[in-house]
Amino acid sequence: MPLSFVLVEPTRPANVGAAARAIKTMGFDQLILVNSTLHLEKEAHWLAHGATDILDNVKVVSSVEALRDNFDQLIATTARERGTPRQFLTPESLQETLVNQAGSVNRIALLFGRESSGLTNSELAICDLYSYVPLHADYPSLNLAQAVMVYSYALSQVNNRLRSISTKAEDGQLQALKSRTRNMLMQINSNEDPKLAQWLLDGMSLLGDRDCKMAHQLLNDISKKLD
Repeated sequence: MPLSFVLVEPTRPANVGAAARAIKTMGFDQLILVNSTLHLEKEAHWLAHGATDILDNVKVVSSVEALRDNFDQLIATTARERGTPRQFLTPESLQETLVNQAGSVNRIALLFGRESSGLTNSELAICDLYSYVPLHADYPSLNLAQAVMVYSYALSQVNNRLRSISTKAEDGQLQALKSRTRNMLMQINSNEDPKLAQWLLDGMSLLGDRDCKMAHQLLNDISKKLD
């Protein structure tokens, strides 16, 4: 289950270097930057401190949307929003979800937004899962490098646990389920309540392997009836 860390338009090279150091310390090796070349700055290399190989192999993409076709799951790290139907997972809950998806999800990208404003609403809409770090109310934010360290530590446990599971993920099974569901909703003209459709698709992003397979079977049965 390869996991890539994505920094969206970071503004400080020091944060890029510190993020590279954090992910290497926890056993990860893929850092992606969106619309940024700060990994080339000297300050980034100073802060990487032993992880300059991560910076040397950074992949740069033009937008969050450009990531969509290359990953089974896009996970947004963001502040928890009250009054939204989205489900926000803590790093620990995210760890459990990814372990349960070991057979249906392969390529994962974890997105961190801009230091000043985070991810935009349109970028959040592209993502499959949403995660936040519960913090003390009197000090409600982590800086970018700290957030990367928190998640790289928590998700390093995913790699440790999966080593004992002889499961090879079938590429795209979860995204295929969501795509089939979208097509079926269009087929039955279910466009009167887009929020309900989004709720259904968001829920599918949380399905474990067994439930994903059962949902595929259910769609097969529904398709036969519709045909």
